[in-house]
Amino acid sequence: MARVVITGIGVNSPIGCNLNEALENIRIGSRRLNHIKNINSDFFPTDFCAEAKENGEVIITPGSVDRKSFFINRAIQELTETNDFLSRYSPEDRMIHIGSGIDYFDMAGFINSGDYETNTWQNHCIRAVNVVDGIAKKYNISGGHHVNVSACVASSQSLGLSFRILKKARQKVIISGGFDSMLSHLHYMGFYKLGALSDFKGNAEEACKPFDKNRTGLVIGEGGIAVLLETDDTAPKDKILAEIVGYSSTLDAYQITDPAPSGISLAQAAKEAIAEAGITPFDIDCVHLHETGTIKNALAESCAMEIIFGNRFKEIPVYSMKGQVGHLIGACGAIEMIGVVYSIVNQQVPHTVNFCTPDSNVPLRVIQNKPLDMKINYVLKLNAAFGGQNTALVIKKY
Repeated sequence: MARVVITGIGVNSPIGCNLNEALENIRIGSRRLNHIKNINSDFFPTDFCAEAKENGEVIITPGSVDRKSFFINRAIQELTETNDFLSRYSPEDRMIHIGSGIDYFDMAGFINSGDYETNTWQNHCIRAVNVVDGIAKKYNISGGHHVNVSACVASSQSLGLSFRILKKARQKVIISGGFDSMLSHLHYMGFYKLGALSDFKGNAEEACKPFDKNRTGLVIGEGGIAVLLETDDTAPKDKILAEIVGYSSTLDAYQITDPAPSGISLAQAAKEAIAEAGITPFDIDCVHLHETGTIKNALAESCAMEIIFGNRFKEIPVYSMKGQVGHLIGACGAIEMIGVVYSIVNQQVPHTVNFCTPDSNVPLRVIQNKPLDMKINYVLKLNAAFGGQNTALVIKKY
C-alpha cells in the first residue's frame, strides 16, 4: 500500500489567506471572531461570526458573490503557486475530492430582481457541485471529482476518501479539503433557530469558548482550504508536511442536531482509524477535537475520549480551534487540519483560545494560555456533525 502525504495547503480563512499567515496566527493564538460586516445584521438577535481575513482585515465582497466559491478558488490558486503538481501529473491523474456545506442562495437578489413574484429562484442559487465543475475545467482535472456535502464532517470525510483512493492508486494527486460560508441571512437564521449560536454579551472575540464552564454556544465561520495529497513515492520530499495513516467514519443516528451523549460511535471511529494506522491508543500524542463551544458536544467528546484512552483520557493534551476561527461547518475539518500540521511541524499542541474556566464535567487536559512543547509523532483528529456523523483521522510525522 502507498503512503499518503500532505504536500501543500492553500487557505482563505479567518486566520489568514496563505499557509504561513495561518500557521503564525495559530502560534500566537490570535482571536478572529467579530461582528458580521458582510451582510446587514441589524435585526439579528446575535451577530457574532468569524469572517475570512487577509492581513487582519475582513474580506468584503458584493452581496451576489458566493463567498465559499471565492475562497476555494483563491486557496487552490495558492496551491498552484507554491507547488508544481500541475506539471508533475497529467490531467487524467489529477483529481479533486472536496467537502462543502449548504449551497449559497442570494436572498437579496431574489427579492430585489422581482423573481420572487414568479418563484424563479434557480438563478440565485450557486451549487457547490457547479463550483467544483468550474475548478476541474480551469485546472484540467480529468481524473475524477466529487463533492461531499455532509454538514460538519464534509471536509474530513473528503480527506478520508482521498486517503482511501491514494492508498490504492499510485501516480495520482488529489486536491481535497473544504469550502463553506454561512454568511447569508437564510443560513445564519437557521442556526439561530436551532439554538446553537453564541448569546455572549461581551467582546466578540470571546464569544466562543470551547471546553469552558461558561460556554455560550458556537460562532459560525467561513473559508476555503485546499489540501494537496500525494503518495510519498512521487511527492517532492521537501514539500511533505505530514502523513495520513488512518481514517474511519461512523454514524450514531441518535438525533438530527445532537451527538449521542455516550460518545460510543465517535470512539468507534477513532479506534478504527488508530487500528488502520497500525498503532494503539497509547501511541497517540495529542488529540485535536471538534469542540464547538456547546455543552452537548463537549460532554460527548469527553465520553468518547474516556472510551478511547481509558484512564489516560485526563492526561492526553487536547485542543480545539473553534474559539479562534469559529465553526466553518463544511470546511471545519479542513481548517483544523492546518492545526494538525502546525502540531506536527512545530512539535507543539496549540492552546485553546478563550478557554479560561475548566468544567468538572469535561475533565480533559485542555492546553491553556500558551502552546505546549512536546514530542509529537501521532495526532488524532476528530470531527462530528448533524445527523450523528463522526470522523477520525490519524496523522503522523513523516
